[in-house]
Amino acid sequence: MTSNETLNCVALAMMFANRSRQLLELYQRVGSATAIVENASDLQAIAPDLNPQAFLIDEGNLKSFLDRATREMEFAEKYGVDILTPDNCAYPKQLLEVCVDAPLALYHKGNTNLNPNHSLAIVGTRASTEYGRDMVEAIISELARYFPDLLIVSGLAYGIDINAHRAALENNLPTVALLAHGHDRIYPSTHRNTAERMMQNGGLLTEFPSFTKMEPIYFLQRNRLIAGIAEATLVVESKERGGALTTARYANEYSLTVMACPGRANDPSSIGCNRLIATNRAALVSSAADIVSTLGWEIPKEKLQTQPTLFDDDFTTEERMVYNALRTEPTHLSTLLTSTGMSAPTVMSTLSELEFRGLVRQLPGTQWRKLK
Repeated sequence: MTSNETLNCVALAMMFANRSRQLLELYQRVGSATAIVENASDLQAIAPDLNPQAFLIDEGNLKSFLDRATREMEFAEKYGVDILTPDNCAYPKQLLEVCVDAPLALYHKGNTNLNPNHSLAIVGTRASTEYGRDMVEAIISELARYFPDLLIVSGLAYGIDINAHRAALENNLPTVALLAHGHDRIYPSTHRNTAERMMQNGGLLTEFPSFTKMEPIYFLQRNRLIAGIAEATLVVESKERGGALTTARYANEYSLTVMACPGRANDPSSIGCNRLIATNRAALVSSAADIVSTLGWEIPKEKLQTQPTLFDDDFTTEERMVYNALRTEPTHLSTLLTSTGMSAPTVMSTLSELEFRGLVRQLPGTQWRKLK
């Protein structure tokens, strides 16, 4: 890839930011951004059936955007940002396959492999509950034992997003955030420390050039990239409406797998997840084992032989939910009842079975903790 091709990709992406679908279609037909720029005055010469009224390039505007693109490339070089275009081997290939409006330019900071063997987007409400946080941590911790290169994808937002990024980092999994702004800032700023850690094992990715004015619509727009880059999308807690459901809708449209964690019927934070499951738009997930089974991931034999596992057909749904709600620190029975939405007798009998199997231990004061 020449720097000239990169420059042209950046300029065209800026120029047609609101018509990225038509731009990608033209790019794929002619084979390069350079061909588009060099034939800007007569696009029909390289695309004979193109309606000239539907896709016009004003040469004056083009020069202005080429100048902007030059400044963007200078910014990228100064701050260690990689510009990825479709013919770059680092560009996420699945995005081009499923997303009809994949951007011609992506701005990446970090060391993420955007074409991993396995990847999972984890999204959810910004107002996450303890149940949601526990589910994210338990699922990521268990998956990390068997798939140490699994890429966790999310959006750096409050709630489930940041919980997913942090859990990935704690378990030494690479994690990438799709941003709704350029690399001149981190939003929210309170997540800066996490974002800086991610650049050591993962990274930050955006389609927006530096100093792009932040708009609410951009947060929904970037959700298509979260869905399009990942192998599957898991929704952990979602209210009746929200960005996580938008991500799930994109994944459904892309014919990618969508999964959701169920919650109590009367819990506002789980209405969206329960509805996804009830309408068959998402597979039910109560543990990491459900994800592996749904996606057909093959666990390496040596991992099965050496790692303690919850991938056991003898585990019931109740046992998995109770176990996932526990931590290695003491957890009170009342917290388990709230987290699982199960009755006290069911939780107590489940705890007794888990204790018998050496997975949990009862502590004074009606408290429990997991042992593995």
